[in-house]
Amino acid sequence: MDFLEDLSRQLEDIRLDGTNVRAEFPCPRSVLRYLNHQGSMSETNRLASALENGIDIEDTPENQSRIRTRKRLQRRQKQKLKSLLDKQNTNYNEQNRSTAAIIEPFLSQKNFYPNYMELDDVMKGLESGELFEGNIRISQKCTTEAYVPSPDKSKDILINSIKSRNRALDGDKVAVKILQKSEWRNPDTEDCQRTGEVVYILNSKENRIVVGTLLVDRGVLHRYSTLVPRDSRFPKLLVDTSIWPSPIYLKEGTKESKELFYALLPRWENFKFPKAILKGVLGESGEINAETEGILIAHDIQERPYPDDIDQYFPPQFSVEEELKHRKDFRKHCIFSIDPPTARDLDDALSCVPLPNGNFEIGIHISDVSYFVKQGTPLDEIAEKLATSVYLVQKVYHMLPPTLTMRASLLPGTDKLAVSITLEMTPDANVISHSFSQSIIHSCAQLHYAHAQIFLENPNKNDWDESEFPTVYNGYTINDCATAVSNLHKLAAVMRERRFGSGALAINQPKLSFEIDRATCEPLSYSLYILHESNWLIEEFMLLANTMVAEHLKTHFPKTAMLRNHQAPDVTPMEKAVKLLKVHGIDIDVTSAGSIHKSKAAYCQGENSKNPHWDIIISNILSKPMVRAEYCVIDTSRSMSHFALNVPYYTHFTSPIRRYPDIVVHRMLISWLTGNPIKEYEDPKLIHQIAINSNDKKNNAKKASEASAEIYAACLIGKLGGLVVDASVMEVKENYFEATVLSMNMNVRVYVNISSHNPDLLHKFCRLSIIDDKPTLTIWWDLEGEHKQTLQLFDKVKLKLSKRENCLKLRAILIRD
Repeated sequence: MDFLEDLSRQLEDIRLDGTNVRAEFPCPRSVLRYLNHQGSMSETNRLASALENGIDIEDTPENQSRIRTRKRLQRRQKQKLKSLLDKQNTNYNEQNRSTAAIIEPFLSQKNFYPNYMELDDVMKGLESGELFEGNIRISQKCTTEAYVPSPDKSKDILINSIKSRNRALDGDKVAVKILQKSEWRNPDTEDCQRTGEVVYILNSKENRIVVGTLLVDRGVLHRYSTLVPRDSRFPKLLVDTSIWPSPIYLKEGTKESKELFYALLPRWENFKFPKAILKGVLGESGEINAETEGILIAHDIQERPYPDDIDQYFPPQFSVEEELKHRKDFRKHCIFSIDPPTARDLDDALSCVPLPNGNFEIGIHISDVSYFVKQGTPLDEIAEKLATSVYLVQKVYHMLPPTLTMRASLLPGTDKLAVSITLEMTPDANVISHSFSQSIIHSCAQLHYAHAQIFLENPNKNDWDESEFPTVYNGYTINDCATAVSNLHKLAAVMRERRFGSGALAINQPKLSFEIDRATCEPLSYSLYILHESNWLIEEFMLLANTMVAEHLKTHFPKTAMLRNHQAPDVTPMEKAVKLLKVHGIDIDVTSAGSIHKSKAAYCQGENSKNPHWDIIISNILSKPMVRAEYCVIDTSRSMSHFALNVPYYTHFTSPIRRYPDIVVHRMLISWLTGNPIKEYEDPKLIHQIAINSNDKKNNAKKASEASAEIYAACLIGKLGGLVVDASVMEVKENYFEATVLSMNMNVRVYVNISSHNPDLLHKFCRLSIIDDKPTLTIWWDLEGEHKQTLQLFDKVKLKLSKRENCLKLRAILIRD
């Protein structure tokens, strides 16, 4: 078998172009006959080689007398060769191409896509309006469909076929031509959607990494295998496995690899499937560690981005005496942090001191990371490239080296460097004055949200058991912390009510969290992480700090301020969501962020809430049209406002340990405080580039975090042997419906069409219809039609969740309730 495997690999390099067929190993005649069209070409090549080298094929050293007949034999050989060539001449080229296509399957599909327009013509088309540009977004649920934002801000332009997408990958900046009206979806109806085709790729991310399993064909002439991506938005890739140095193990009875691989996609030439370079193996498909490795690689997240000697760029331990020459001393204040119990990167801390006039001095203290990350050092360059920390279920991949993260964290019981905002606030949370300063603090406690929540739920208690709480330093007690938390909460409650009253929007979606076995990283249980008042307390003061710093940067850095911008939602998708909700009796006013919040609250809070699960479904539906907030450099020619927060300027200042833009903001603020301008930060183009990279890395980190939660959910459900859950219908289509698993706030697609692809469905048949303007799926549980079930938006259903075989993906089927 080893000989045959070696033979099959080497045969792939044999030339089949009509010249001599040579091999450096014994080749069975039957194989050569197959390769050379049943022996005729073999004979032809043999004769041609003899003539080319002037050697008689019948000549041997033992028969010297035959040499005299060389000329006569050569004449015969020429005649025979001519006869064979004449016989094959009419069809050889076609046969040769066919054989080459077997060896390299992508050759048979060359020029599969339309050729791109010339760049000059593209630029003219963009100028004239015949073409438009935008970033393409490929649907994960229906990968034959992609969308590009319309230039007039109306409904997205649909790219509804693989050919029309023309080799564009998700996120590429493309030039698009809108097709004739006859090719639009639902023309001449209110649901009309224009369609288009990609005519040029203006900007594409180079060298994408794609993770997936291999489909391996062991046939003699098959040199290429197919990489089936984990991310369905990527096309299948052809990879050369003939040169892969290790065995590829297949799942029993299939051609699919047991292991996950990753490949590099340099470019996509004009073939149906792109050719990629197989780079590595991650481990067994369906295992947590291998799947996590796949998530990291696919989202360009490095496990060990820093060299071992990076500590040479750490600053020396600071001198309190030297730092106090230009820093404010808060070390005697009752300062504490409030974070999740697993938090190690403690960016922020608060203090609250009652004043004689009845007001409060509030301190918002943020770690001075700019002291530890000096601009222009290799440490700074790597941190800028990473841009953010990444939070997966079982591990955090910190933006800064772990040692430096601990040095910068505002841990209790030790002097720490900070940048502080000091506020004087009235009891009704009006800010009388504020100031910025570099500071030194000494936190007295590291509280968890649960500790703060206990304080808030017991406002009159003053005999706390110290042993039930973290150690308190600096001469303070748990009672002192509880009093400060209570005062901060009263102020935060007023701030929150005022913020939403003046037009802010919050679409809160509970996050799925897991308890895991730290030794194996396997999941043990899951729960929804619900936000409480203690979370809102911290949120209000952080939002206030970010808004105040943004206003300050706008004034003092009018051309280069680093801001956080959130545009209004896309009009057409939001109108579609409003229409969908309206037919179910839910009226959402989308005039402003505040109107959305108030009209949503009318159906989701208190006595007006018809069902507890409505809040989750309405929030999921309204979140879809929302655009992502982005980092940007200030631009006075367009709106810099934050739609959801309803503030004219906003930035990120409060988390510099885990976000690089916050470090940039800190440096700008400190340069103003010290009067030492940063020359590099006077260039808007530099800030723009930092913003672009930070947006990209933040989006990747968010996707990786979501993917991590998905594989952990699949792993846990697999360990449980399946799970029956309550879900609520989010969307109804002909062959499936989308549902939200209420206990997980996780969306799943549930197929209902009876086919060979869905052999495990429990119902007998189904039908989509419109009842009172509501898309309705009718499910029949028996062939007689006596037992049926109708499904519409908001309906509760029972689902059976199971893990798909050999991978960490979920399958959901409808079960009879």
